[in-house]
Amino acid sequence: MLNPSNKRRDAGPKTIFVDLFSIASVPNLIIPGGVIEQLSRLKDIRPVFLIPDNPAFWKMVEPFLGENAAAEPIVKHFPRGFLRGLFVFFYSYLIFTSTTRLLATFGARADAPPAGGNRHLAPLKSFVANTFGRSKWIKTKFVPWLYERLFNDHPYGYLFEKHHPDLVLVPNVAFHPGIELLAEAKRRGVDSVAMPANWDHLNKYYIPVHARHLLVQNEPMKGEAILYHRYKPDQVTVVGFPQFDAYLNDELFLPRDEYFRRLGIPDDSKVILFISGSVYAHDEPEILLEIARWIEIGELPRQSVILIRPYVGMRSRVHEEKKYAALAGKLNVFFNWEKNDQHLEHRKIYNSMLRYADVVVSVFSTTAIEAAIFDRPTVVLGFDGARRRPEHKSVRRLEKLSHFKHVLDTGGVPVARGFDDLKRLLADYLTYPERDRDKRRLLIQKMCYKVDGQSSRRIVDFLVRRLYGRTG
Repeated sequence: MLNPSNKRRDAGPKTIFVDLFSIASVPNLIIPGGVIEQLSRLKDIRPVFLIPDNPAFWKMVEPFLGENAAAEPIVKHFPRGFLRGLFVFFYSYLIFTSTTRLLATFGARADAPPAGGNRHLAPLKSFVANTFGRSKWIKTKFVPWLYERLFNDHPYGYLFEKHHPDLVLVPNVAFHPGIELLAEAKRRGVDSVAMPANWDHLNKYYIPVHARHLLVQNEPMKGEAILYHRYKPDQVTVVGFPQFDAYLNDELFLPRDEYFRRLGIPDDSKVILFISGSVYAHDEPEILLEIARWIEIGELPRQSVILIRPYVGMRSRVHEEKKYAALAGKLNVFFNWEKNDQHLEHRKIYNSMLRYADVVVSVFSTTAIEAAIFDRPTVVLGFDGARRRPEHKSVRRLEKLSHFKHVLDTGGVPVARGFDDLKRLLADYLTYPERDRDKRRLLIQKMCYKVDGQSSRRIVDFLVRRLYGRTG
């Protein structure tokens, strides 16, 4: 039975809750002309942004607040206890993909014990997936039923009573507080739309509460939603990556000469952009030193330079500076330390970094997709420098990630298996940048759905249709 206080109203603006608690989802939605800006401009829709009570988040949403939009601070609520913890373990491992297997046996980080010290639980996790996880009834009936009974604190009920939302948008569906917001919407009969913040979330863990409709970034993710999470095909809509809309807006780039000047790069350089894997890979400095040597002795074009993009979001700058200290004094090595946050100038530098690269080198990263949008070749490091590390510390383990297999299957992103392989690939791409262009186009088609600058618009249009009863 619907709670009368949350029945859909026929008159006046429609209210939509937008979960902006997670920093993982904010960059996808708060871009110039993005989802948040478009929603805040609609006179017949009243968005309420749910954010942490944090000055940085208030600053991000402040430009969109006013007569028609509001913000509410919330806290992350994840009740503890033995039974609840046991249940979370159970439902999380109702799927056991190659990504989950990697996390359960070796772990993703090279600087931590395998599987965080819980490697012995891998057989149990696999057992749960291959028995209970095969049951549609377990996933779609039993788990939501038990979740509602165990997680019954209603931490956000007061917000539903206060604002009477017509729809709840959760753009980081795999985590709390998004899961609990979906659960509260379900209890009250409020419509809900969700979206994964990242393209690897649907193949990691089972999500215990379904939204009424799921928006995903590409077709492989739609397949994962149907196969692993038991969404019906008509409950899933592909919209593309809203954050990639920025790559079609020339106002969000610096002119090439200004960008090079800011980073100190000579105007006539060929740029080898290196995207750091930080805690996921130990031996990147060794590999970079060798690339620098190839440039110095002429085995790569002498006008080539290395631009290192440290993983400034994962670790502090102090840690990253220590990691790359041996490269800091090299004449052909430069660094981009700017964070990719909501500051307009920072975003321009990040976008320009991809546009003006000649070739990209990375571990198994989303950057391969972004680089393809700019028709920039990417070479993935599939080796650990001169030594061969044990698998749980080797970059080779990352090749098992389920979501990245979709990228590799297109053939548009080659994996270097050693120094000779890396040198050959870099020399080829620096000399013949058009090589593998057709494969990069296939990669974009498969992994991006559309790169037309309209993904944010597709999301907003879908929400408007939902709010006014025109589903589809």
